[in-house]
Amino acid sequence: MAKVLNSEYFMNIILRIAMSSIWLYAGIIGKLMNPGFLNPASTQYVGFTIQYLAQGSLIKGFLYAIAIPHPQLVGILVIIGEISFGILTLFGLMTKLANTVAFYTNLIYFLSASWTGADEYGLNLLMMIIDAYFIAYGSKTLSIDSLISAKVKSFNNTKIWLLIGTVIYIVVIIYLLFSQ
Repeated sequence: MAKVLNSEYFMNIILRIAMSSIWLYAGIIGKLMNPGFLNPASTQYVGFTIQYLAQGSLIKGFLYAIAIPHPQLVGILVIIGEISFGILTLFGLMTKLANTVAFYTNLIYFLSASWTGADEYGLNLLMMIIDAYFIAYGSKTLSIDSLISAKVKSFNNTKIWLLIGTVIYIVVIIYLLFSQ
């Protein structure tokens, strides 16, 4: 019980809850429950958002090559990703992997939308910093990871999860690039 009350462990839990609530709200309320998000006839269509962000983005070419040709698929991947990041981080399951992929997602959001204003700039920068924290330290206590790593010592190997998360992100990008 003393371990749970330790400020480092308490802060880890608070950060997990905060990050999870942001991801779950964005994925469920902002996208999944938004009837216009995947509807090309709606002004809230993900394709319009991608086109708008590409205008001033630092990664304009990337968005035109990867996201603009596949707006609905990208929208579905975003919904799945955001909800998955929220659930996995909340329960502390595969935290290092989830936050590696979340870091790349936040990086794409940051590079795409930071030119639109301080809100997008600040939120995505802060989330990348917290993602990096979870990549480095994982979910400490009151997590599924802590139960698994008590039995399997190599489960918390940061390099392995970082590599797997990076490969997952690259494979998705390559798939989008070559699927026409």
